[in-house]
Amino acid sequence: MTWLFLTSKDLRARLVWLRNVLPFALFALVLAYQFFSSSVLNTFSRELHLLFDLIAYGIIGPVVTWFTLSWVITKVTEGERARAEKAQAEREQRRAVEAAQEQERLLAAVCANSADAIVTMDNTGIIRTWNRGAEMIFGYRADEAIGKHFRLIVPADVEQRGELAWLDQQMREQNFVRNFQTERLTKDGRRVVIDLTRTALLNEQTEIIGTSAIARDITERVRAAQAIQQLNLELETKVVERTRQLAAATEELRRRNAELEKANRELQKLDELKSEFVSMVSHELRAPLTNINGSLELLLQDDAPAHDRNHREMLQIVQEQTMRLTRLVQGILNVSRIEAGKLVLQPQAFNIVALIEKVIGVWDSRGVANRFEHPAILNLPSVWADRDRTEEILFNLIDNAIKYSPEGAMIRLDAQSDGRFAIVSVSDRGIGIPPNEVDKIFEKFHRVDRRDAAENYGHGLGLYICRRLVQAQGGKIWAESVLGEGSTFRFSLPLAGRGELEPSNAKRPSGGGRR
Repeated sequence: MTWLFLTSKDLRARLVWLRNVLPFALFALVLAYQFFSSSVLNTFSRELHLLFDLIAYGIIGPVVTWFTLSWVITKVTEGERARAEKAQAEREQRRAVEAAQEQERLLAAVCANSADAIVTMDNTGIIRTWNRGAEMIFGYRADEAIGKHFRLIVPADVEQRGELAWLDQQMREQNFVRNFQTERLTKDGRRVVIDLTRTALLNEQTEIIGTSAIARDITERVRAAQAIQQLNLELETKVVERTRQLAAATEELRRRNAELEKANRELQKLDELKSEFVSMVSHELRAPLTNINGSLELLLQDDAPAHDRNHREMLQIVQEQTMRLTRLVQGILNVSRIEAGKLVLQPQAFNIVALIEKVIGVWDSRGVANRFEHPAILNLPSVWADRDRTEEILFNLIDNAIKYSPEGAMIRLDAQSDGRFAIVSVSDRGIGIPPNEVDKIFEKFHRVDRRDAAENYGHGLGLYICRRLVQAQGGKIWAESVLGEGSTFRFSLPLAGRGELEPSNAKRPSGGGRR
């Protein structure tokens, strides 16, 4: 096996030795055979002697030559293989060395160009290496720092509180310090906050031969954290103050709510007293007004005692004013019932067109100067509503149209169905309603600013009562008006058999209106 590790020089030496020894060995064998032949084989027959010669020179010689050459080829092959393996091992070793050198160069480049400060020191604290990151953080060039003690960058107060001694102790006990936050000095005297990692450098005997330090500048991060902490503190203070203010405001609000509840209860009592008073006064007024109206009708009958013309005109004026007062009292009573929730409805199915015709007939019988256009439709489905209240709504709307229409002007009444509701409309040819008044006219006691000579325009309760009566029956009421051309009031009532008390699909929802 030792031949496997022969060098080419050793192999050549062996082959030279074999070249020198082999002829003598062959000569010795031939000499021995001749001696054997002359002393022993001569006693045998010629044929047997020839056979031994053939064996000696024809077989043994070639065999020895073959084995010799095979041995030489084997050794040469083994030598070449050994040389190839050695060359491969040398190449692998060379590659490993180159990789290690490349890694060392890369590591050195990383250390040299790192943005973090990487510094190595011996056991006495003398700086041995100083990378680019250290120059950036501390401001010293490498030639200014190497060879100096690292106290060069340590603030005096930091050293006085024993930090350096503590770091040395940690090196001896644990061989490292990780993520230690401290302060260092720069060349221009600034203090920077750093995150320090320090590690002991050991030799093969595990003896400390120095230390390496990696320092990261965290000044801005620390300042940001301190700013956030200060903001949090201020925010907590503001939250506490705001909470105190809210508690005080809540208490004040609770107190005011209690006062408002008390005032509301008092207002409710006053409202009840007002309603009772209004109802009582209205009832008390209705009786004498009824008597006055009855007496005036008797005085103005054709068969009544004759009066002169002036007396009769005065009686007519008194009758008109008492009727006006009667309507006012009736309106106040209706409002009181509605607001007190005492309005009683008796819904039933009835023909709304027939009711419209009846109301027109009543107005015609009163001899009003205005003319009426009757509904064009005749077979409208029945509505489900209170007949008397619906009649009151129609009377109010027609009375409103007469008041605000020129004498003799046409008043048009119509009705139609959208499948769920009957929609009744009353149109006049009056002066119309200003746009800014349309959304207010259904309010209680609201009257349109007319600026003309007319005096008898009502008390602002008729349309309010109409709206409340329509809404109570599941419908809506609204107005459409063009200033100077006239107004149209529409209201909807549910059809009988539908049962819905929902808004109709009319052109405009409730909320708009007139005086």
